[in-house]
Amino acid sequence: MEYRETERIEFKRTANERIAKTVIAFANGTGGDIYIGIDDFGQVAGVDDIDGEMLKVSSLVHDAVCPPLMQFVHIEPIELEGRDVVRVSVEAGDEKPYYLASKGLVPAGVFTRLGPATVPMGRRDIRRMIREADDDFFETRHARVQDLTFETARRVFREHGVELSPERYRALGMLARDGFYSNLALLISDQNPYTLRCAVFNDDAGTEFLNRIECEGSVLGQYEQALGFLRLANNLRSYFPSNTRIDQRDYPDDALREGMLNAIIHRDYDESRCVPTLVKMYRTELSFTSFGGLFGITAHQAITRESSPRNPRLLALFGRLGEVEAYGSGLPKIWKLYEREGLRARIEAEGSFFTLVLPNINTARNPLMSLTANDGPDLRGGQEAFDELVAMGALPARVKEAYDRARAERLALDRTQAEARAATPAARAPVAGPAGIRITRAERVAAEAPGTGPGRLERFLVSFALERGEFSREEAQRALDAGRDTTLKVINGMVASGALVKTGRARATRYRVSDDLRRAGDAG
Repeated sequence: MEYRETERIEFKRTANERIAKTVIAFANGTGGDIYIGIDDFGQVAGVDDIDGEMLKVSSLVHDAVCPPLMQFVHIEPIELEGRDVVRVSVEAGDEKPYYLASKGLVPAGVFTRLGPATVPMGRRDIRRMIREADDDFFETRHARVQDLTFETARRVFREHGVELSPERYRALGMLARDGFYSNLALLISDQNPYTLRCAVFNDDAGTEFLNRIECEGSVLGQYEQALGFLRLANNLRSYFPSNTRIDQRDYPDDALREGMLNAIIHRDYDESRCVPTLVKMYRTELSFTSFGGLFGITAHQAITRESSPRNPRLLALFGRLGEVEAYGSGLPKIWKLYEREGLRARIEAEGSFFTLVLPNINTARNPLMSLTANDGPDLRGGQEAFDELVAMGALPARVKEAYDRARAERLALDRTQAEARAATPAARAPVAGPAGIRITRAERVAAEAPGTGPGRLERFLVSFALERGEFSREEAQRALDAGRDTTLKVINGMVASGALVKTGRARATRYRVSDDLRRAGDAG
């Protein structure tokens, strides 16, 4: 069997000095396992002296790594494919950053994992880890600007039924220990220097520009502005796969809200004053890009309800306003929404940026549809149009379900009518109608002839409408077993005479018996 290295799995043929770098990388991240006795190609070679290899690993970790890490490292012998292998399990440490004792706290001595590779950590990330070790978070430090106002924040708090008064500033984390405004206060103040930009494009290349907005001031106001902008751009498409109308937004509203919250709450504000958060809506997808990669967790952990907030006080503040339901629930909720649609959201976390990408439920499936036009089959079209949409795989999940139900009903009715025709001579094959009315093919042919009155078909449709309450052209056509033109000729004549009343438009058109005719029938 061939094994593969991942972000949390590393192979070593034998224990050597380089194993210390991998131990450091796992301890500085979310942990991982090192297997000694497996080569770089994933082949199990085993070790000859398992006790000697285990002792060598223990000595390397003890002597080469600072601060002391042995309590987070577990070394054990295991057997794979009949060969002895050493497994070194490393937990995430609580005194990050860990580093090589011979190098110190510089990139050459501090390591992290990038996919299946162990790489030096950048100076910025080293400084961040040091501050976090000292409980020196961005939110808790003094704001560079102390002349702050909170007009927008007070309005937002008031609208959510929460009081924002100077007496509550400390409880919310808006004041540092010495009473000065903290960076959390700066973020929700009217003087907040961090911005957010939204743009909408009609193509995927970002060349057909449609609209944009730049949000400034309090992050609470930015959240409101940006979410409102996206909701206006979130197209509503109406499908008519049967006699039922199904409305489908391009993006689930909960996905818009969670994506915006994630971009604002988990942004790295520490060293990104000049880098705006970017939200871009393209033809087939919507992306939220904020400064700061994944914080202390992997992408898989982020979508499975594990939470490692970069700005816990800002997260708690949005929680007080009722915008955050439960910590770590945002991304899992988005993933579940798209699983129901048969689509997948995705995370792109490269370098110093984090991007969440949401597919457009309508246009991602339909290559002929954009945000402003539909050059493909009409969503209000008949059976042929929807057959074409199905062949393209262009229908959202709910619409496809409705189409499948309508198609199954149509096929069942067609089979029933075909069986009835097969059991009766073609020239005189009668079709059973409501209230005992029966119509022969000869009568239908006569009705289509010039100058012939369709009186018997009219009586059939009156009885049909009284039984059904109302009907569509397609339903009448199937009941009469007639052509489209013949059916419309009869229906339009009855509407013109006042026997039937027409309601709705296009695919939603329905017909019912007029009130006068119904009363006359009741009186009879």
